[in-house]
Amino acid sequence: MPATKIYLDTYGCQMNLYDGELVTSLLDADGFIMTHDEASADVILINTCAVRGHAEQRALGRLRTLAAQKRTRRELVVGVLGCMAENLRENLRDQIPGLDFVVGPDAYRQLPNLIQEQLNGHSGTFHYVHGAPNETYSEVPPLRREGVNAWVAIMRGCDNFCSYCIVPYVRGRERSRSPQEIISEVETAVAQGFPEVTLLGQNVNSYTWPDLDFPDLLGRVAEIKGLKRLQFITSHPKDLSDKLINRMASGGVLGASLHLPAQSGSDRILKAMNRGYTSADYLRIVDKLREAIPGLALTTDLLCGFPGETQEDLCQTLDLIRQARFDDAFTFKYSERPGTAAAKLEDDVPEKVKVERLERMIDLCRQLSHESRQKLVGRKVEVLIENPSPKNSAEWTGRTRCDRVAIVPGNFHRGESVTIKVAEVRGFSLWGNRI
Repeated sequence: MPATKIYLDTYGCQMNLYDGELVTSLLDADGFIMTHDEASADVILINTCAVRGHAEQRALGRLRTLAAQKRTRRELVVGVLGCMAENLRENLRDQIPGLDFVVGPDAYRQLPNLIQEQLNGHSGTFHYVHGAPNETYSEVPPLRREGVNAWVAIMRGCDNFCSYCIVPYVRGRERSRSPQEIISEVETAVAQGFPEVTLLGQNVNSYTWPDLDFPDLLGRVAEIKGLKRLQFITSHPKDLSDKLINRMASGGVLGASLHLPAQSGSDRILKAMNRGYTSADYLRIVDKLREAIPGLALTTDLLCGFPGETQEDLCQTLDLIRQARFDDAFTFKYSERPGTAAAKLEDDVPEKVKVERLERMIDLCRQLSHESRQKLVGRKVEVLIENPSPKNSAEWTGRTRCDRVAIVPGNFHRGESVTIKVAEVRGFSLWGNRI
């Protein structure tokens, strides 16, 4: 009997993509075959995100399409994984008729048995599986796709409970992995041909282990032989210590980029968001970072239209953007997440106003992003080569130490480090010849 083929489609953040690699590993170890051809799959798994309303609606639309397919492909098994699965739980059965199972982020070890049960003739028996609250997937080696960068989760969950955020409710409380596990996983990734590693966590700088904090962990991982570049995401401003800044400033394989979500420049809104810092606190951190790490690329998350936000609050956010001079920003308009503290507030900013405010933030951030890239014209930068350019077969793309995309003419191989002189900026990419 031919092996069961499984198609996995992942939505959302880097942590979701990493979870997809864990799922692939668990299923591969049980004899299932992962396929990129959805039409030939016996099982389709949708790995979902619940952080933004738009991501949730996209996943629901995808599932409705699959439910329609099941009316003619009755043997097809469809399962939902991830944050939306944990958030909506059994309610998904009512929204998506024909769904076979719903599995939260801490229950992936149960997937092989759930799938096999459906294949053995129990189709139509719906399952919701919550999982273990302390799950860190120890001893599950991610089955990674081809590439240059390997994601390595150092912790799971979040204790911050920002009032707009669903993550602590769907991914649980913070729990850190042992440094031995993390170092072993990084060593394995490097041996497999991944010269760059990105350490992941909902809030990496709150990582803790007896006699070891996040800066200490960074120092240990940075010493791994063969590692060319080390990144991490995401940091919370309230936990970004001087010790971490000094560690980043030590150079070596540590990249010169940092993602530091600001969310708002209004102290009133930051307090309502339960962020734990003021705009002045945030800008003091930015000043320390720029002084300690010349050439640092600082990126952020920004949210507009939070309940009660006024035009003055938006202006304060725009002022913070100008002062921090972000190199890039992920900008969003507020969408209510049921179950969060903010969901109890009146969503009183009209949708049209949210869109207008979002456009103002985007325009300013794009302007600053372009200016920061223009400053690199004429300079030498190191590029870690990633892939052939999809637009020109005579060029390759890669990323600088500041995590900016660069285009380089010539013939290269993945993982090669080259130095280029930036000649121009093309869109959001740098372009230059190898020196």
